[in-house]
Amino acid sequence: MTGRGKWISLARPLVCLCVLAASSGCGGEEARLSPARSTAVAPKTAQLVVAGRDVSVDLAYTDVTRSKGLMGRTRMETDSGMLFLFEDEQPRRFWMRHTLIGLDIAFLDDAGRVLNIEHGRPAVEFPGYRSVAPARFVLEMEAGWCAEAGLKPGDLIEIPAQLRNLAEPTGAVASP
Repeated sequence: MTGRGKWISLARPLVCLCVLAASSGCGGEEARLSPARSTAVAPKTAQLVVAGRDVSVDLAYTDVTRSKGLMGRTRMETDSGMLFLFEDEQPRRFWMRHTLIGLDIAFLDDAGRVLNIEHGRPAVEFPGYRSVAPARFVLEMEAGWCAEAGLKPGDLIEIPAQLRNLAEPTGAVASP
């Protein structure tokens, strides 16, 4: 192959990539996809208002992230926690396997109403901590946070619609 032919064969894929990028809206226009076909990456964190305080939460909405939870963490930032999202309301049981810090575990119904708050001790697996009624969401905060903030059963936490729809069914195959 001559020098010129070699350059043409190398340039052809680059030209194709440029044409593809230009036709896919890379010129500043936002791509518009229907929610069912969206390829956007789901968020890993969110902001909530809990007991009148701004709270930053990591989101756990797949079997992998729900199973891992806060395992291995040695501390929590002030006003931060983890929100577990499920597709439906069911009786829930949480353990503290490989969890190194104490946690408040608030079980919430579909409306976001606090059903009960359990006080998880590090490394306790059995019998675990259970919801008193079917729960759809679980909020974990550092031990003592709920009492300090005044969060109690019956209080309402607004769970935004975009977070409610993230939960994958239990047993679904997902990556962390």
